[in-house]
Amino acid sequence: MTDKKSIVAVDDSGLILKVLEKLLSEEYAYHAFSKGMRALKYLKDEKKPDLIILDIDMPEINGYEMLEMIREKDELKEVPVLFLTSNNDKEHVIKAIKGGANDYTVKPIDEEVFMDKVRKLLNEEKKKLSWDDV
Repeated sequence: MTDKKSIVAVDDSGLILKVLEKLLSEEYAYHAFSKGMRALKYLKDEKKPDLIILDIDMPEINGYEMLEMIREKDELKEVPVLFLTSNNDKEHVIKAIKGGANDYTVKPIDEEVFMDKVRKLLNEEKKKLSWDDV
């Protein structure tokens, strides 16, 4: 049996974390944090995850600040980061991508789109048929 890929999600909404748990925990090792500083401590002390999901608007430390810290840490520089937020203004998307996020999606969660983005960031896209398969 192979180890499950690990996903860390950080959002101050317990409801969102529960929805993510429902979507992710069967396929992936899911670690949820409602406080950014706790998540950063986990990221500092534990094995690096395969994907990090961040909200933008959180107390204590916001998603942009977390992303900056994640990108400063050598062990985490290459870990894909997906922003999941209710901020869908163009300037937020641009700021996130320029800051080093790999993708951006908005709440409420469209489960199919969200899972497609997760799989893509984890390099688990469904195999596309080619002429060689025929």
